[in-house]
Amino acid sequence: MFDIRENLKKLPAKPGVYIHKDQKGQILYVGKALSLKNRVRQYFQSPQRLNPKIRAMVGQIAEFEYIVTDTEMEALLLESLLIKRHKPKYNAMLRDDKTFPWIKVTLGEDWPRLEKTRRQLKDGSEYFGPYTDVTAMHRIIDLLADIYALKRCRHRHFPSHWKPCLNYHIGKCRGVCINMEKEARTDYLADIDEIVRFLTGDTMGVVEHLTESMTKASDALDFETAAAIRNQIQAIQAIPDQAKLDIFLADVRRNRVKVVRDRAALLKEEERRRRQAIIEGFREIGFKPPNRVEAYDISHIAGNYAVGAMVVFQDHRPVKQAYRRFRIKTALGSGDTDSLQEVIYRRLKKALAEAPGFLPLPDLILVDGGQAQVNAVNTVLEALQIDLEVAGMVKTAKHRTRGLVSQGREIDLKSVPALYRFISAVQEEVHRFAISYHRQIRSAGLKKSELDNIPGIGPKRRQALFTAFRSIEAIAGATVEELSEVPGMNRKAAEEVKKHLNNSVVER
Repeated sequence: MFDIRENLKKLPAKPGVYIHKDQKGQILYVGKALSLKNRVRQYFQSPQRLNPKIRAMVGQIAEFEYIVTDTEMEALLLESLLIKRHKPKYNAMLRDDKTFPWIKVTLGEDWPRLEKTRRQLKDGSEYFGPYTDVTAMHRIIDLLADIYALKRCRHRHFPSHWKPCLNYHIGKCRGVCINMEKEARTDYLADIDEIVRFLTGDTMGVVEHLTESMTKASDALDFETAAAIRNQIQAIQAIPDQAKLDIFLADVRRNRVKVVRDRAALLKEEERRRRQAIIEGFREIGFKPPNRVEAYDISHIAGNYAVGAMVVFQDHRPVKQAYRRFRIKTALGSGDTDSLQEVIYRRLKKALAEAPGFLPLPDLILVDGGQAQVNAVNTVLEALQIDLEVAGMVKTAKHRTRGLVSQGREIDLKSVPALYRFISAVQEEVHRFAISYHRQIRSAGLKKSELDNIPGIGPKRRQALFTAFRSIEAIAGATVEELSEVPGMNRKAAEEVKKHLNNSVVER
């Protein structure tokens, strides 16, 4: 016999769905909870605190069951599915035919677009969802349409006299209605492929696309555009993991989610399979499967503010507390290979000295680049008499991971998808870490410079000078007349700058 009081004590403080049943086993009510422990107990408190409807239902409850989920969103989805499947008596407010919306990619059209839909048709389109947060779904559609300047209208045919709409004139559409060349469609469909990958959970391509655009805007000193793109990247990183949600829904539809069962066991098994696939992938390409992987990347602008980044993956998962950052000290102005050698040398010397935070050594070193970068690292390893596996992560022209370079050969990873996804994630993470540190250092460098020591040069004039000349060396090389023409400057201030920099920068 089901003991309600005893089973209340076993409830976990986790999100999930609870199911109340009567003596015949009929489902009375299905509900969701952020904390099953707190929510289900509320039904069995003093009856005087319950409203009449709830009180009537509780009087019929003979037992309850529950399903633990990872997130409140999963609980919301599962609640809806179970209500529609069982139509419980006391869920009258939710017993309608409404469904959560999906994102539709109209692949059956020559110029596909994104739209919201609540129906899935066999029309050649791909559907992604469902989305419990409709506002978030609209945000995703608008964000992707803006990033890639997608076609937004439903028109499919465009006569020769067709005039583009407002979206084209404000830069929100690339104007396929007036540019239907084969090359334009090829580029458009390549972007659609990237969007489809994004909607299936692979956000790397979109983030790299935006990061490249942000870097270009920043290099051009278009900080307003760079900030807007940064906000887009942050918005993407806040999007829930739709791929993980899809796995959960598939489990529900196949009746693989059992009542009173924590999904942690299922997720643990999924993780075990993922790791095993990565291990097999390494073996397939002739590598000994590594437990600890370290990846390195260099970031700078024309040799200025050069930094190195090191990320660590243990058992194929990032270990962020083991990440390390390096300011380039001796290879200033040199190429990436010299900077990379400096970083690797400093890291390994720390390990040889048993410095805290630099042990153990990795089983595999990955570097962003090709054979030249691999050779540079091997030179350091030979000098220190350390034997480690090294490989370079090479990219396509679109800055997506293409393969690995090792021992003079390039290995195509597309035939080993699990390993490809892992290497892509490593490459994206080390690039992100390097870029973020570089921006931090560059920002600090722009805020504090030789100009701080010049009388009459405050923050506004300093920023104006950097905007005009981009480096302290260029400012030092400018004439008094050129300095005077900078907005906010006058001849007296220009002469002070010239006098000070001639003494402190040029001579040095």
